[in-house]
Amino acid sequence: MSSQTAQQLVLSDFALDVRDGLTKTGQRELPSKYLYDEVGSELFEAICLLPEYGLTRADTRLLQKYANEIISQMPLPTHVAELGSGSGKKTRYILEALACRRQTFYYPIEISPAALAACEKELGQLDCVSLVGYEKPYLEGLRAVAARREAGEHLCVLFLGSTIGNFDRPAADDFLRQVREILQPGDTLLLGTDFEKDVNTQLLAYDDPVGVTAAFNLNLLARLNRELGADFHLRDFRHLAL
Repeated sequence: MSSQTAQQLVLSDFALDVRDGLTKTGQRELPSKYLYDEVGSELFEAICLLPEYGLTRADTRLLQKYANEIISQMPLPTHVAELGSGSGKKTRYILEALACRRQTFYYPIEISPAALAACEKELGQLDCVSLVGYEKPYLEGLRAVAARREAGEHLCVLFLGSTIGNFDRPAADDFLRQVREILQPGDTLLLGTDFEKDVNTQLLAYDDPVGVTAAFNLNLLARLNRELGADFHLRDFRHLAL
């Protein structure tokens, strides 16, 4: 398949998902995975640096402190697959700890080519770590990674940053069941999720005073204009965190 044909298929899926989301009855919605084009990925990296958004820093502190304890629970040999790696900065601690034991294979799975490129730049030069990125949705990428392992090799799946919170409860249950179906005995899942917070703290995290989160979300409408020829007037929309 040529790269042009592949791109056309991606746009076709994008258009179908948008049509389905905007023509449904009741609350209309757009899949959050489409937030992460090149512009969106850069804006999300900026969100992670905001003082109001502490999830990324909390993940980083925990992984830095407990990486050796975490990897001590994993059987060898272990391959690491990360769902939604982003730039991969916080994953460095897990990979470095594993690489001290033996050669490690790391498979970041991202819908965003820009995020994958940032991850490869961040982690591609680690000693004793081989990196192969997958530009695919979570489950599709995880199935591809699982299919390439040899007998006796184990997978550690990372799903960090409280991304599970982007799902409503039934969707989260279904997603985790599907992940479980891909895994085998001896495989592991490292899930990062936030504690419950008071409302004001949550609102600041998702509606920061600087407006970076608003720009991140509204960029999805701008992406529809750029890639699908939509005609949304962004000035007629506002970001509202509930």
